[in-house]
Amino acid sequence: MKIKKALILFALLLTASLLGKTVHIFSDYVKPEKDRAFYQGNVLVEIDEDNLKLSCPTMTISKYQQEWRLVEATGTTYMEFDGGSATSTALNYDLKTTQGELLQGVTAEIFDQESTDTVFLTCDSLKIDLSKDLFEGYSEQKVWIVKGSIEATAENFTYDREAGIIELSGSVQLVDNDKNITISADSVTIKTENDEMTATNAEVEIVVEE
Repeated sequence: MKIKKALILFALLLTASLLGKTVHIFSDYVKPEKDRAFYQGNVLVEIDEDNLKLSCPTMTISKYQQEWRLVEATGTTYMEFDGGSATSTALNYDLKTTQGELLQGVTAEIFDQESTDTVFLTCDSLKIDLSKDLFEGYSEQKVWIVKGSIEATAENFTYDREAGIIELSGSVQLVDNDKNITISADSVTIKTENDEMTATNAEVEIVVEE
């Protein structure tokens, strides 16, 4: 009974602190404290207002500026958001700003708004801003990105889903199978609506079919 009362009280505090945003949290075990709460075992977070679902083995939510905001998830973490999903082995996320970073072995699928394609991403770090549909990735080796007939690797990328623009930078290697071209460049910008591209310091190979 004491545990149940503590959980209800914590849920009320969390809801109130987020100004009407209701955060539903389920787990096998929870330890609420004054400034943080620890969850372990089949953790599931649902936020209907943000169209967000999060699952992980362990999670801590901490107060920031007197509000329950900062999420730290560890273990295989799955995030499902409006327009896509991502998997990683760690996550830092702000419930109020809807900004965060997925870390270690990140894979993501994001449905592009300007085309019928799904953008597939693999990287070491993926910064997200769900309120602005912005995604920024980095890898010590190479990030990997696929959209339709385009496959590319680079050191970094940014993807503005709302604007429909992908920017690749750092030792970019890109293949467009529809256009039969290969591009090596310092940077490449792709408009996702029609796959129109611009590149800097580029070397282009074109395959002419006989």
